Amino acid sequence: MSALKFAVIGHPVAHSLSPVMHAANFRSVGLDAEYDKFDVPPGELEGFVRARQREGYTGLNVTVPHKIAVMSLLDRPDESVVRYGACNTLKFERDGSISGWNTDVIGFVSTLAAHGFKLKGRKVFILGRGGAGSALARCAEYEGAAAVSVYGRNPDSVEVRDAKAREADLVVNATPVGLKPGDVCPLPVECFHPGQLVLDIIPTKEFPPMAAAARAAGATAVDGLEFLVGQGAKSFEIWTGISADRAAMLAALR
Repeated sequence: MSALKFAVIGHPVAHSLSPVMHAANFRSVGLDAEYDKFDVPPGELEGFVRARQREGYTGLNVTVPHKIAVMSLLDRPDESVVRYGACNTLKFERDGSISGWNTDVIGFVSTLAAHGFKLKGRKVFILGRGGAGSALARCAEYEGAAAVSVYGRNPDSVEVRDAKAREADLVVNATPVGLKPGDVCPLPVECFHPGQLVLDIIPTKEFPPMAAAARAAGATAVDGLEFLVGQGAKSFEIWTGISADRAAMLAALR
């Protein structure tokens, strides 16, 4: 039996740590499988996905900027895709159809829970209006957050944006800021303070700039590696029906 094949697609995607994480999990659970990463420009999305399906891939993870566009390729969108308006996990079914899930929200909630944070009744600020940011905002609303503020990187009023971030219990960076060397924190350091939880979902080996700024200001700061493991483990379980070794995945990333 040939190895199962998986991959992550995005643009850019060279930074992705998913292959390292999944390879560690494959070894731990004793599965013969491989996990690649492919840079796919937006205009080539459908053709690329169909080609991987024909080649016998079992599933794909989907990252920036394809999480919304890829929904048009789904024959069977899971409730999580319908509810949160984005898709980051594809499974190629034996009947030729494509199913899709949003496991980002699972990574989000599990990461918060690991740090003793519940969304119900709390004020949430999310920077980033893309597929991930929009899905996390809908998740926060669904979980009963008292207020959810979502801003792009270039708002009409920086003062209002910064005030919303400063008064939030949870601040999330769902932009690509932090992927490139030299990126700086997208919010002023005055937005952060003790008592806040700041989650920067950028999964990089180096502590991302917003999380670093928040930690320096006294907030509890969490990087994107725990988030990456949460969503990646759930994707693996959807694809295979096998429980993922989350500890092995996180250890490989650290």
